Amino acid sequence: MSKLNIKKIAALGCAAAMLSSLTACGEKTTWGAVIDGVRIPAGVFIYYLDSAHYDAQQKLSEQQAAETTADLSPEGAAAQTSETVSLPLFSSQIDGVDAKQWIYDEATKSMQEYAAVEAKFDEYGLTLTDEDKETAQVYLDQIWEYAGEYYTSMGISENSYKSIFLNSSKKQKLFETIYSEGGEKAVSDDEIKTYLDENYALINYIDVELRDGEGNLLKSEGKAERMEMLNSYIERYKNGEDFDELNAEYVTYYDNLKKAAEEAAAKAAEEAANAETAAEETTAEVSQSPAEAPLAGEGDELTDSDEETPAETEAPADEETAEETTAPADEETAEETETSAEETTAPAETAAVSAENQDVTVGAVNSNMTVIEKADKTVPCAEVAEKVFDGMNKGDIEIVETADGEHYYLVLKLDILEDEEYFTTARDSLLSEMKYDEFEGIVTEWTAAQSVSKNDAAYKRYDPEKIFGK
Repeated sequence: MSKLNIKKIAALGCAAAMLSSLTACGEKTTWGAVIDGVRIPAGVFIYYLDSAHYDAQQKLSEQQAAETTADLSPEGAAAQTSETVSLPLFSSQIDGVDAKQWIYDEATKSMQEYAAVEAKFDEYGLTLTDEDKETAQVYLDQIWEYAGEYYTSMGISENSYKSIFLNSSKKQKLFETIYSEGGEKAVSDDEIKTYLDENYALINYIDVELRDGEGNLLKSEGKAERMEMLNSYIERYKNGEDFDELNAEYVTYYDNLKKAAEEAAAKAAEEAANAETAAEETTAEVSQSPAEAPLAGEGDELTDSDEETPAETEAPADEETAEETTAPADEETAEETETSAEETTAPAETAAVSAENQDVTVGAVNSNMTVIEKADKTVPCAEVAEKVFDGMNKGDIEIVETADGEHYYLVLKLDILEDEEYFTTARDSLLSEMKYDEFEGIVTEWTAAQSVSKNDAAYKRYDPEKIFGK
C-alpha cells in the first residue's frame, strides 16, 4: 500500500474536473473490489489509482533518464541533468507493462493490502488507542482545510481518507506485534544492538583546514605544522584533556589566523593609500603654478613701472626660500614614501600568527560528536567514514587526510552502545531497518491467499487514462 503523500494533492486537483462528472452516477460503482467478502469503498480505490498514477510518472522519468544515460559517454552521463522527463505516459510502458494496466494493477495490490491489514488487525485482536484516533482526526482536519474540495470532487470522502490513514497505523501496529517482545518473530534488544554496532558508529572529530589565514592551500611545511598540532592534540587527549575543548582551541586558533590576515591586508591597503596621498601632496608643492610664472619672458619689453615693482626686489628672497624648502621637502617625502612602500610590500606571511605566539582564548565548547552510517559514507567525508568502519576500533584516535589534500581530520571513535538513552530513542527505527522488508514479504503472503473480485463497472468508470490523461 502506498504511503500518504501530500505532494499528490496537486495531481488530484488536475483530475478533479474529470472525476466530478464520473462520481455522480451509479450505485454499482461505489466500491472498487470485493476482497475476502469485504467491499473496498470507491474512494479508497480512487485514492490508490491516483497514488499509482503518481508512482508511474516517477518510474517513467527514471526509466527515461536511465536509457538516456546508457547512451552517453561517461563524461556525458556525468553532465546529464536531472530534469523531469516529459513523455506521454499512457503510450508508454512501466516495467514492460502498458502504463494504464500498470496503474490498475498497483491500485488493486494496494486494495488487497488494505484488506489484508484490516483482517489481520482484527485476527490479532489489536485495537487503536484514543490517541491514534485523535492523531488521525487532527491530520484529516489539516488536510481537508485546504485540499478537501479536491478530494471530494474526485469522489474521495473524508471517511475514505481517514480509513486509509488509520490503515497505515494498523499496519505499523501489526509490525510491532510480530517483531517486538512476545511476538512470533520477536527481535531481542541484543540483536538490535548488534545491528546498531555493525552499521553505525559514534565519532567525534576536529576538522582542520589545510589553508592559511588568507585561504591559500598550505605547502608541505605548513601541512607539517598542522600535523604537528594534531599530534600534540592526540597526546593531550590521551593525557586526559577534553576532546571538545581541543576542538574549541583549534577553531579559535584558525579564526584568529584568518582575522590576523584580514587585519594585515586592511593595514597594507591603508598604508598604500596614505603613501599615495603623501606623494600627491608633495607633487603639488614642488610644481609651479601659472600664477608663479615669470612676468616677462625672453624678448619681452618692460616698462619703467615694471622695473620698479616690489616683485623684482623680492625675487631673490623667493628664489632663496624655494631653494631652502623644496629639496628638503622632496627628500623627506621620498623617505616617507620609501618607508610606506617597504611596509606595504612586506610579505603576507609576516602577518601570520603562529600557534606558539598566538593568544588563544577558547570560547564555547563546540562538539562535532555525531553518529555516522556505514551505508552512507559521506559524513563527515568518505575518507573518514571508510577509516572509521574499516580501520578503527572503539577508543582509537587517528588523523585522516582527505583525497583533495584540503583537510586533516582528527577522528575519535567512541562506543555507540555506551549511551543507553540513545539506543532507547533509536530502537524502533533500527527494528524497522532490520525487519520491515521481511514484514512486507509477510503482507504479500497474506494478499496471495485472498479471494479477489474486481468491480468491472468501477474499473471502467474510473479509467486512469480518462482521469489523468488530460
